[in-house]
Amino acid sequence: MKLSIITINFNNLEGLKRTYESVVTQTCQDFEWIVIDGGSIDGSREFIDAHQEKFAFWCSEPDKGVYNAMNKGISKAKGEYLNFMNSGDCFYDDSTIMNVLSQPMTADLIYGDWVRVFHDHEVFKKAPEKDFHLTVFFENVCHQAMFIKTDVLRSKGYDEEMRVYADWKRWMEMSLDGQSFQYIPFTICSFEAGTGLSEHGISNEEYELLVKGLPDAIGNGFRCRHNDYLKIWEYKHNPLISEAIRLSNQGKSYKTKILHLTLLVIKWLERF
Repeated sequence: MKLSIITINFNNLEGLKRTYESVVTQTCQDFEWIVIDGGSIDGSREFIDAHQEKFAFWCSEPDKGVYNAMNKGISKAKGEYLNFMNSGDCFYDDSTIMNVLSQPMTADLIYGDWVRVFHDHEVFKKAPEKDFHLTVFFENVCHQAMFIKTDVLRSKGYDEEMRVYADWKRWMEMSLDGQSFQYIPFTICSFEAGTGLSEHGISNEEYELLVKGLPDAIGNGFRCRHNDYLKIWEYKHNPLISEAIRLSNQGKSYKTKILHLTLLVIKWLERF
């Protein structure tokens, strides 16, 4: 089997229903579906039980958090690739799975574009077609838009000590380990903006841990290959440089360009 879809749910019955409709209406049904519920008491368990014929495996029991539940799903999967479409998340349209499986799938991580849904508008996000292994050091990438080789995540799952950014940490580790990434030209998913833990301020401490730990994780070989990009990363995490970049992006006035240049010079002088 090529694909296992894993859905994590906890007390989100309405979101689970939306995800259910998104999955069961796919024109290509050549996949298995695994649902891991954290012991919901809002009717989710009853909904899953009533539709259990759609699932290769399901359970409803307490867990230790979202990444513990995701690791549990990984342990049950039989597909070559994994996609995490959690409750409330949806495939972009009914042909998404067909489009994905029509592509040559050889990389360790395959990814596409995604859409963030706000209450009054939607925002399309174009994934980087190249240099994904570098992009992950600058920004997180939507995990719902990814298809990851099962063997990769089974050999090392998500860090259950983290509450928010274990997926981001895993992409960084995959890049450092030299694993392969492949872009496919399709919009994979849509998800509601503002509903995740990472969008409610809970992520600040974990983000700082990622940023502080990254230089130590990067070996000399990786630094030699991608030194220019790592310099950009260092600049982006320097408050002065970040402000200069922000101002520079806002306009083309000479004042902002002079400020930008001045702060870059300051950063350069700090190295001596």
